[in-house]
Amino acid sequence: MPASITARLQGTLAAAGLGIGVAIASTMPATAQTYPTRTVEVIHAFGPGGGADRFIRAIGESFQAATGRSMIPISIQGGGGLPAAVNFMQRPATGYNLYSYSPDDVINQALGRLDLSDFRPVARIQYDQALLLVAADSPYQSIEDVIEAARAAPGDIKVAVTGAAGFDDAVIGVWNAESGAELTSIPFAAAEMVSNTLGGHIDMMFEEYGIVRGLIEAEDLRPLVVFSNERLPVLPDVPTAQELGYDVTLGRWRGIAVRRDTDDAVVQQLFELLRAASETDNYRRVEEESALQYRSEILGPDEFEAFIEQELETYTSVMRQMGYAN
Repeated sequence: MPASITARLQGTLAAAGLGIGVAIASTMPATAQTYPTRTVEVIHAFGPGGGADRFIRAIGESFQAATGRSMIPISIQGGGGLPAAVNFMQRPATGYNLYSYSPDDVINQALGRLDLSDFRPVARIQYDQALLLVAADSPYQSIEDVIEAARAAPGDIKVAVTGAAGFDDAVIGVWNAESGAELTSIPFAAAEMVSNTLGGHIDMMFEEYGIVRGLIEAEDLRPLVVFSNERLPVLPDVPTAQELGYDVTLGRWRGIAVRRDTDDAVVQQLFELLRAASETDNYRRVEEESALQYRSEILGPDEFEAFIEQELETYTSVMRQMGYAN
């Protein structure tokens, strides 16, 4: 690696308490020592300014500070994420074409639309947590109220989600199976979901905490349950589904993947750079602004692959239960 880039990487690793990363990098083959020498592109399936775009830009800023090379998001929207995946797989496995990995890709495999064996996980960086929320004037004061009503009249309570057969819909499917309190998912665009919930046109909504934090703080929305392993420190009175006896902890995660045949040394070097970038003060500040700090923990290639295998098992099961897959 050129001296100027190595110096910047050492500074970043030292600031993040990861001096050992330099020793690791110095023993890597030449292909890793010279990576990256040019701009790195990250394909994603969502719109500019959305969560995936912000994630790539945030991690890319620290990546550039360490390497002197840009990391830029490439948005390819539509088609349930498949055009983005296809575009990525048509690019060479050089380490300069990355993919923004998310639960949507796992769901696409569960639906038989995508083959994840072509993707090699590098790092899971973000791991969000979602909630069920009602308007402040909703008659449902607690999740127990919702459970009681939904069991008495299965399907009558409507919950707003973003898209059918996607992440939101899948989590509601897991909730229905675990709790026996059947909710009916109604797809909306994100803005319409909020306005319809606040206007009383739909009973409740499903959303990640960071996106609705302002509405919770303004007391326009009232959270009833969080889908996470632990309660959120900022919402100490909101129970987790798990503590109520329902094993629903799925969250939206974001990570980076490469083509399966990418050089091992480049994959390891890329992971070290991403890990260092995720531990800089700049990235952590962005993470906290989006309320992603509560259970985001970086996973390396092997751990991330094992995590995805567990996710695939869960999503395959729920997609079948919901009638989306055979």
